Amino acid sequence: MKILFLNSRGHWRNGWLTSPEELQMATGVLRKAGMEVEATEVGSVPQLEKVLDEISPDTLLWPNAYYVDAGAGKAVWLNDYIEERQLSFLGSSAKTLRTVLEKDACQAVLRENGLPIPAFMVITRENVSEMTQLLSESDIGFPLVLKPTAESGSVGVVMARHVEEAKWHARKILSDFPLSNVIIEEFLPSDDITCGFLQLGEEVMLLPTAYIVKSAAGKTNILSRKERLRPWDEEDKMQPYITDEGILDQLKTHIPAIAAALNIQSITRIDGRLDKDGTLRFFDVNGLPALCFPEAVMVKQCLTCFPGYTPMQVFEGLIYTVVCQALLQYEAEAPDVIRKRNLFTMNSDIVVRSSIVNSAVSKQTSLMNTKIVRRL
Repeated sequence: MKILFLNSRGHWRNGWLTSPEELQMATGVLRKAGMEVEATEVGSVPQLEKVLDEISPDTLLWPNAYYVDAGAGKAVWLNDYIEERQLSFLGSSAKTLRTVLEKDACQAVLRENGLPIPAFMVITRENVSEMTQLLSESDIGFPLVLKPTAESGSVGVVMARHVEEAKWHARKILSDFPLSNVIIEEFLPSDDITCGFLQLGEEVMLLPTAYIVKSAAGKTNILSRKERLRPWDEEDKMQPYITDEGILDQLKTHIPAIAAALNIQSITRIDGRLDKDGTLRFFDVNGLPALCFPEAVMVKQCLTCFPGYTPMQVFEGLIYTVVCQALLQYEAEAPDVIRKRNLFTMNSDIVVRSSIVNSAVSKQTSLMNTKIVRRL
């Protein structure tokens, strides 16, 4: 089966691979495995439709963006056009991507499924003038965290310590991000906990890590875009694996349930923090986790959790894993290299492994009753 990376002009920032150079690295990995790989970029809906209408049946699409431009300053969801044509593609559905990118919608789904989340409220252009009253009536105290609802990578995320500061940040977010509202969450006083989720056939893998920046300690700070873009130095900024059994137990319980509630396919990264009582509350589910080598959080997680291999071996294993799962999903043949050298064939005493109940390659996989065991 061929692979076509489908990129969208102006929307690289939120994709799996955020630059042509990073894309070239991923395509090189797949060509090394013997796959036929191409890449194209579209800048409008007509261009997208032309590409999709010419796709051969033996092509697996890798959509590398949420949106494609529709003119007049508007954008539409790229995966909607792929699914409308019933083409094979890697990753989650447009419905899932919409839900996880729109943070308020994602939190609403998690809340409906009884999963632990921070207290939150939504500020829109229509109710921003009532923000003082809305905050006073909520159970969210200060400090609090404000985020644009339809961005990723901590873009626009800020902290406010009093009402006037919160109002100023809310108006700025609404001005800077026309596709977003503002989600306001309670501040959780701990370092970030970020857990990778991977699926391959009837198996699931969790990558349990912390995200620590000592100079922006989590008890009093959030991690802004500035901290996210800094390189890992293993002294101030680091991503160690988690050994605390209480946190691990919560990850084992909740991560598969979150993936099931949102119908995540193949891969995600889920972030949370501990509240003052030690409950892990989740506030971000990434639909297109960046796979940029070696700095992306998901890649760094894999490097942390597979210390017995070279960084490039781990990166190749990650790319092979997500492609192998997509090929399994569409009952397509995977090259031997991809089947034999993905992360699920590699050894680690850090990752958490599980088996999926019932048929694992269906698009409606249920993980709610998964029995998870630590692989030692």
